[in-house]
Amino acid sequence: MDKLSYISNQLIRIMILIPVLGYTQAEDLNETEKLALRADLQQEFLGHYDQERFQQSILPAKKIVALTGEIYGENNFRLITPLNNLASAYYMVEDFENAQSSFLQCIDLIESNKNIISPELISPLYGFALTLNRNAQYEAAISILERALRINHVNQGFHNLDQLKIHDTLTESYIGVKDFEQANHHQTFQVYVNKKHFGVNNSIVDESLIKLSTWYKRTGQIFLEREIHDELLKRQANRTTDQIKPLIETYKNISFSHRREGVDIYQSLSPLKKALEKINAMEKTDLFLKFEVLLDLGDTYTSYGRMQSGMKAYQECWGLIDEDPSMSELIKERFSRPVKIRKILLPSTYPLPEAGDKSEADQTGYISLRYAIGVNGKTTNIEVIESDPEGLIDRVAVSSIKKTIYRPVYIDAEPQESSDINFRHEFLYSIESKPKKSNQPESEESQEDKPLDNPIA
Repeated sequence: MDKLSYISNQLIRIMILIPVLGYTQAEDLNETEKLALRADLQQEFLGHYDQERFQQSILPAKKIVALTGEIYGENNFRLITPLNNLASAYYMVEDFENAQSSFLQCIDLIESNKNIISPELISPLYGFALTLNRNAQYEAAISILERALRINHVNQGFHNLDQLKIHDTLTESYIGVKDFEQANHHQTFQVYVNKKHFGVNNSIVDESLIKLSTWYKRTGQIFLEREIHDELLKRQANRTTDQIKPLIETYKNISFSHRREGVDIYQSLSPLKKALEKINAMEKTDLFLKFEVLLDLGDTYTSYGRMQSGMKAYQECWGLIDEDPSMSELIKERFSRPVKIRKILLPSTYPLPEAGDKSEADQTGYISLRYAIGVNGKTTNIEVIESDPEGLIDRVAVSSIKKTIYRPVYIDAEPQESSDINFRHEFLYSIESKPKKSNQPESEESQEDKPLDNPIA
């Protein structure tokens, strides 16, 4: 609250109600005419804003603010909505300074005309916090958002759905300050809210669980992601009226979470085979669903090195064309280019700093490679085209490409080789880590002491 008041006072002290060039004609209108003009401007603003013409929406929004102040006075509560709208338009064009000024004016007006827990405060507080997040002022954003959340709870209770967007933005703020425990809390709490609001067994709750699983997937929390998919599976399997598509998607997600770990092929394959059983048991088989599962099955086999089994699953995909020729275009498109199904990510900073290393990675390096892909999906003929600094990340990059596995291109159910695949990666490095060039050959003694290259690295 103190931070907000300070910022607000500083900005409002120097800010006069926004003038609008060429807007003097309203002074000659009576109040009825001004109100009619204000209504027309509001329609103009909404027309632009709803069509995402945000830059064009700013001028009518500014005119509405000026006209409203002229009609009702510059401290009247009727300015709250126009200021909030103007701030939102500024935010959408990334003019965060003017957005903050307008949001703070709006907050000040609500506090002076209403009270400090008015529900009308939530929208401008939320908008102001969004601008802080965009400026990487995460601590300040957290303070503002927590205030907005308290006001929401006071006015609407703990289980209302309007609070969910505040939790999402708080999540981003906590990521900014690297507090992942709190970030997780604000995602999991949304599931609790949905269960309380709709009832634990309501299918609408599934949407919040899917959203939570997406969050865990995004942040690499594979075990927690899978726990949510398992909960979804139990909910969906016990229903008799739901469509089969969400259930199949859950089976696929469970399979993929195991495949990401790359430990147990059975755990990855089992959900897909159960999904195929469900699809084949349908009165009328959904061939599009079957294609997606067979494609995942082929990718899973291939990623674990079971190339022949993978090829068999891919050829089953092509066999669906015989059952439904209308699927030909989709299947040909999905097999028209190589697709990564297992990859080793290159670091964004290299070498990774060791504990206590104070050197700053502030230099930008890059590496470009070229390689081919065989009919089994493995990479071949890997060569470094260019790297800067030369030799710094080359070995790691080549190793990464070597371990990458693709779903190869298929034409008429037959795998094809792909050549001249180009790859470029940029990374940060410290100047101290740049390899030093030397014209002096290593002494025999130092060469003898040097460890042998690891052939599988």
